[in-house]
Amino acid sequence: MKSYNITIIIALLIMFSSCKKFLDTDSPSNFTDGYIFATESDAAKAVNSAYALFNQDAFTSRLSNNFTGNTDVEVGGVGAAPDNSRRDIWSFECTDANGDLRTVWNNAYNAVNKANICVEGISASPLKDTPGMKQLLGEAKALRALWLYWLMNHWGDVPFTFKSTAGGDNLYQPRAPRDSILTVLIDDLIASEGDMKLASQLTYGIETINREFVCGLIARLALMRGGYWLYPDMQMRRKDDYQKYYEIANQYCRKLMQISDRPLNPSFARVFENESRWIVAANDDVLFEVAFQPGFGDVAWCHGIRVDAGTHPYGSGSNYLSLSPSYYCSFDTLDTRLPATCSIIYYDKDLQQQPVGIGSISPGKWNRLLMATPAGSQSAKGTGINWPIMRYSDVLLMLAETENELHNGPTADALDALRRVRQRAFPNTLWPEKVEQYLGNVSTGKEAFFNAIVNERAWEFGGECIRKYDLARWNLYGRKVADARNFLNAIGADTFAGTGQYADLAGDVYYRLNTSTRTVVFYNRFKAAAVIPPIKDSPSKGDNPDGYTRLTWLKGLYSATNQGPADFNVRTWRGYKDDTGLQPVRYILPLHSSTVTSSMGTLDNKGYGYNQ
Repeated sequence: MKSYNITIIIALLIMFSSCKKFLDTDSPSNFTDGYIFATESDAAKAVNSAYALFNQDAFTSRLSNNFTGNTDVEVGGVGAAPDNSRRDIWSFECTDANGDLRTVWNNAYNAVNKANICVEGISASPLKDTPGMKQLLGEAKALRALWLYWLMNHWGDVPFTFKSTAGGDNLYQPRAPRDSILTVLIDDLIASEGDMKLASQLTYGIETINREFVCGLIARLALMRGGYWLYPDMQMRRKDDYQKYYEIANQYCRKLMQISDRPLNPSFARVFENESRWIVAANDDVLFEVAFQPGFGDVAWCHGIRVDAGTHPYGSGSNYLSLSPSYYCSFDTLDTRLPATCSIIYYDKDLQQQPVGIGSISPGKWNRLLMATPAGSQSAKGTGINWPIMRYSDVLLMLAETENELHNGPTADALDALRRVRQRAFPNTLWPEKVEQYLGNVSTGKEAFFNAIVNERAWEFGGECIRKYDLARWNLYGRKVADARNFLNAIGADTFAGTGQYADLAGDVYYRLNTSTRTVVFYNRFKAAAVIPPIKDSPSKGDNPDGYTRLTWLKGLYSATNQGPADFNVRTWRGYKDDTGLQPVRYILPLHSSTVTSSMGTLDNKGYGYNQ
């Protein structure tokens, strides 16, 4: 974990929020920008105060995960009616009364302002040309770009400035166009990237923003700039110069591979087990992960495998976002990413594994039971488990995508990048079929290879909560939501009836509990049982004590009472009505009413169907 002193960070947060006031009133305080940025060590503390905004609930349990549902991968449980909570974001029914909007918006702009202070202070420092200060400048610029990237993904055009706030400033800024913001951010990062240090050269490695991550971030921003986004008239469009930004993304993916190519961890699961165990791996998959000390961070509390509270020392955690059954069914059953990503078990109060219901498949990548030091039976939040922002496989797949786009079909480099990701996903004995034959099948043209990238990014990054951003820039959000819902409706009906295209899937699963190992043993997981196994307590209680228990699985997606789709299917994407997927999804959020009111008329919620 990053070992910066949290007391210093809190003090700096307070100092930065009041520093301009001191200057305006001729305060004798020595904590001027010139003082703060006069030494590299103090400048580093200032930049750490911008990192500290990751420690707020606005990021840990909202922006990092909750704000990213619902897609064809990550989904959250939606209630019977809107309730002004995160559930309304998931169902595309959010209103300007939702308090989470204000929380995230304010925290994001606080982070942007602190980054602006750091950029200004470092740029004016007499030490600005030293390697250490150039690295800190790049970190501050990247933090600023990252928060603005998230703001634009959720609110579209947003207020934008590179100047920190000061007394006498006009604080009522209108929205700026996304394309203009993205262009400026990309150019800004390009100007600093070459002066930054590799993760291996930094004390805290991948827990610090580094040169490799900034190359990847430039590519990610460029793909957003070259992609589609939703406009206030509820149409998806992209700019005519989009290809230029695919070229930039391609260039910086290649640059990263040239300056710091790295092998993928042979074990996909180990990447995330390391995070749960508080192991920060060098020269591995992760390029940058948000560092949480024990006592901070919500990974494996609100996002990860469910663990019920008990007398055990691990505390409790659940998952606000689950993984869609359609996503679970999309995997090749031999793909090692499936069991690592989709957990169909949870741990009860005695740490005995239990099966989950069909609507509760959890992101299996993080597990509080693996924490290096259990936090205690009463613990919940504050796991200290880091959160990945970007992994090297993301760069490989961005390279493959841009090669395909720029060359009107996959190149040898595109195929090799996809090959590296799939080789890690399957045992090498299966490579001839699952890698080489697969690549041959999807390399027949631009569209086929693009669809393969769309699928691969789903299988690779499930639970990491970036799917929403991908679907929007591809203009696939509506289609993928409609496809997922239609598929769930079909498999529910077919497995319930025992006939139809999907009747061979597991409408029911059979399991038994191994109490000595505290594990669940499944008789079938993917296909309907050809032969029903011995059932526990059947035909009479006490019979077949080692027998199996039946659990309704895909049948649970059908309601016998309503003779139609179950509540899960109906509610999950409720605000999106189009089963053809042709209409855009309204993924852009309204501003909170207090944000509009306090803007003195410069901001409103006109457009996007909000009609204000």
